Amino acid sequence: MANSTTPTSAPTLLMSPAGRWQLRRFPLRSNDPLRAWDAADELLHIAIAEQDATVASSYQPLVLNDQWGALLMPFAHCQVTTMNDSFVSQQGQLANLKLNQLDSALKQISPLAPLSANIDSVWLKLPKSQSLLKYQLAKISGELKPGTPIVAAAKSKLFTPAVRELFSRYCEDVDISLIQRKCRVLKARIRHVPFAPEKYISEWQLAEHGLTLQHHVGVFARNQLDIGARILLAHLPAAGAQNVIDLGCGNGVLGLVYAKQSPSSAITWVDESHLAVASCASNIELNLGVKEQYQTRVDDCLSQFASASVDLVLCNPPFHQEHAITEHIARQMFRDAKRVLRKGGEMRLVANRHLPYYHPLKRLFKQVNQVASNAKFVVYSCLN
Repeated sequence: MANSTTPTSAPTLLMSPAGRWQLRRFPLRSNDPLRAWDAADELLHIAIAEQDATVASSYQPLVLNDQWGALLMPFAHCQVTTMNDSFVSQQGQLANLKLNQLDSALKQISPLAPLSANIDSVWLKLPKSQSLLKYQLAKISGELKPGTPIVAAAKSKLFTPAVRELFSRYCEDVDISLIQRKCRVLKARIRHVPFAPEKYISEWQLAEHGLTLQHHVGVFARNQLDIGARILLAHLPAAGAQNVIDLGCGNGVLGLVYAKQSPSSAITWVDESHLAVASCASNIELNLGVKEQYQTRVDDCLSQFASASVDLVLCNPPFHQEHAITEHIARQMFRDAKRVLRKGGEMRLVANRHLPYYHPLKRLFKQVNQVASNAKFVVYSCLN
């Protein structure tokens, strides 16, 4: 009998009225305890199976916020478009298509890309960010044909009065199911509402650092400085690092402040969120100007960066992935930072005190020092 502490892998075979597929989360982890789909995906599969149009290869569905491809799979033979803010989710979709040996005419787009007027239907998982949901509903109601059917699903608790009001504002004939397996399914038709994308960009001042920060919807710390970032900004490394990465950059504030302190540094801001990187690019131009030494990149941590190529990594790592709380993203960031740092290079990061990062960092880096701390956060200096 297996020890109760032995990690067990979650099931990878999704079987539903719409079909059966092998699905894995991305990046792959051994003994991953989390499935690549949930009950809301399974309820949407029931609705998909009821759509005769899915049989036709000319059918053009739009799938939003599909993390690993669970909603994509039934439409893989169609002219399907997926819209995701997450680069990792996009890579996961491609990996699961390959895993199931599916040759799809998939079109992957970011939330800022225009939508085809030929979309036949919309299939949506509610995102964690309500501001992102509002933007998505406004965008599809402004760019798609009125009357286009939309089907959405999520845990019942996410269908709050505010979320229901959003659907009523941008849709008609809204019908929300009873609770099934702790989830609900919403069916409606898109109502035309003129779309003004500039309304969904917020701006605020970080006076103590002389910065103007713009944010697209759904970007972390959209209206004020994150308290973790605040303590890290008070304990940045000395100026002079030649090549710097702001990893998991969000609005880019760590790299922006370091750039002002060290104007000769070449800095690259990296995030897996398309909206975060777009926000960061705007903030670089607003505060630093357009310069070749400043670059932005969408990536799965630092997978596209050469080994031993960087002197300093600044990082305020996340501990969640959409609705799931997880440490694996931060740990991947640590491993990637170790690889890309030159000998003697440093990763300077801030972490919640309750997160068990010290020992994993000690296993990776030659030297790990606590630079600062308060009741909630710790700042570490990790030397390669």
